Amino acid sequence: MKEFFVGAALLSCLALVPIGSTSHQVSASILADTSGNEMYVAYNEEYGEYVGEHPRTPATNQDVEYETEDEYEDDSPLIYRTRVRLNLRRGPGTGYNLVKTTNPGQLVHVTDTRDGEWFAVEVNGQTGFMYAYFLEKAPEATTEDLDVTTTLVNGTVERLAWSEARNVLTRGQAFTVVDVRTGITWQMASFSHGNHADSEPVTAADTAAMLRAWGGRWCWTPRPIHIHVNGRILAASVNGMPHAGSTIHNNNMRGHVCIHFYGSRTHNGNRSHERDHQNAVNEAFNAGA
Repeated sequence: MKEFFVGAALLSCLALVPIGSTSHQVSASILADTSGNEMYVAYNEEYGEYVGEHPRTPATNQDVEYETEDEYEDDSPLIYRTRVRLNLRRGPGTGYNLVKTTNPGQLVHVTDTRDGEWFAVEVNGQTGFMYAYFLEKAPEATTEDLDVTTTLVNGTVERLAWSEARNVLTRGQAFTVVDVRTGITWQMASFSHGNHADSEPVTAADTAAMLRAWGGRWCWTPRPIHIHVNGRILAASVNGMPHAGSTIHNNNMRGHVCIHFYGSRTHNGNRSHERDHQNAVNEAFNAGA
């Protein structure tokens, strides 16, 4: 039954790897480095890794078209029922600590089924993993039937599930980002709400402020942030590497970055990166405001 999360650590900051050294699909975008020089960046879509850069040339003198994310728009909750008394564990295997034992017929919110053997679930505000064989779909159940808390509040900070947070954000509406660790603030706007919020700094000054939070170098490592929007403060996480397409063309960033909320996912299924984002979301929530 055991299946442990095993994998190489996500690339932390820029690590130069020759373009063409990977056989996986690579996309590219153009961005400005810290000296203001525009660079052509290759990005491994399967693993979410930065794989190289070289100065912009006439052959790459264009923005990269952004692929639509409409296919990711279905975030209806997965509601299952336990078939037996079933343990909720902290990790995907019997070797992980027990969180609680549920009774037969307990409705649970399944948040990730990709492991196949162990499902990530939430039960009454407690998260963990359950053995999938003893779970069955409950198609007649609705979210109102769930004994689940997807929204938690710490002072004025809310930890919203992505299915809720995506409705708080409005595409194209500016919101304020506060880096939890440094207090640096900047403005951003999201343009796509697929598996997470694809977002961009609003102005060149916002891009510069964001870059300062990563110590002056773009970096994949997620950071905990508070998002101030419509009078609310949401716990979230953002990576610091511009990639793929963009909609704002005068902010000194070619590409966008990804903002994650509780339960959000990457597009390529990189579990290590997803865990890093979720850890950052929880850090932002626990920090309060």
